[in-house]
Amino acid sequence: MFSSRTQWNMIPNQLSEAVEAKRQRGETIVDLTESNPTRCGISYHEKEILAALAQESSLTYQPEPRGLLIARKAIAGYYATRGEIVSPEHILLTASTSEAYSFLFKLLCNTDDEVLVPQPSYPLFEYLCQLNDVALRHYRLAYDGEWHIDFESLESACNYRSRAIVLVHPNNPTGSFLKQDEYERVCALAAEHHCALIADEVFGAYYFSSDTRRAAIVPSRNSVLTFSLNGISKLLGLPQFKLSWIVVHGHAQLRDEVLRRLDIIADTFLSVNTPVQGALQKLLEHTDDIGNQIRMRVQSNYHFLQEVFMHSSASVFHVEGGWYAILRLPQFLTDDEWALVLLRQQNILIHPGHFYNMNHPSCIVLSLLPLPEIFAAAMLQIRMFIEQAQSNNNTTCVG
Repeated sequence: MFSSRTQWNMIPNQLSEAVEAKRQRGETIVDLTESNPTRCGISYHEKEILAALAQESSLTYQPEPRGLLIARKAIAGYYATRGEIVSPEHILLTASTSEAYSFLFKLLCNTDDEVLVPQPSYPLFEYLCQLNDVALRHYRLAYDGEWHIDFESLESACNYRSRAIVLVHPNNPTGSFLKQDEYERVCALAAEHHCALIADEVFGAYYFSSDTRRAAIVPSRNSVLTFSLNGISKLLGLPQFKLSWIVVHGHAQLRDEVLRRLDIIADTFLSVNTPVQGALQKLLEHTDDIGNQIRMRVQSNYHFLQEVFMHSSASVFHVEGGWYAILRLPQFLTDDEWALVLLRQQNILIHPGHFYNMNHPSCIVLSLLPLPEIFAAAMLQIRMFIEQAQSNNNTTCVG
């Protein structure tokens, strides 16, 4: 009765069951997996943002496959403020980055063609590939004090079925930016294998420091077909407004053919609502204010995380941007066991690293978005719990 695309294992894992049981009992859980900025005390200038949506033009339906020109001009204006020249004609709006990926997989791939995705990375890709009948192949990100592409892994993953290489810039959850020399090497590999590049830059505004080595993807000056993805879910911390976009780069003739094909795909769905398109120019005026609030929050929490675990048996992986961090805990428990024991005994919810296909043992992934006082208290609680568990040599505390 059901398609093979939806043959998922829907049995809840132990962590999900434990969370649900605690919530049913009315217990308070400190959620360090929180990825929704609208629940983290960010100030949004509600009156101005809501007023931007209340335009008379929102009552007129003007279906445009690429999105309303006024919205695409607003996006081009955003890039211009960063010194990046992008034509509104090379921008296509989508309701989400997930939809952007889906459009691109439909554009580039036949059944069982392959896209190459970094590992670690967020699990969304597995579902998107499966729902679009695309095969997923991983290439490895290596860590030696900072993250970088393992090119031997990437080169071995490329084959005649490869249609796109996905670059997450900065990566989630590693927080690592692609470096310019890496980007140029990836471009050469993509050209050799006739692959497109998909650069997910949704966390790009959240960097912790300047770095002259960092890759500049928009605007791409490479002839390789490149799709840059972004949106207001992260840029403005407004995931509920459902507006993202694709910027298309590459050789002019190929780029124009791509846009004609994307027009038909997008016209089939026309999923971006009119009010948010009309409001986008006004919304983007809040980019600096909202972005700075989030940037200061995640930087502050990351620095506190480093301080707490500086002289401990746990270690913090180097983060360059985004709003997640990775903490390696003592290896007498697995990442799953650490997640369960922290939830059951401390009411702290974290994600085990294997959720993100991490190969490093005993790693947990933390959101840096929570309010500083909540985050700080949880970090001190985790450190104290680790020290107590070690002193007791308690390797059976998961039960």
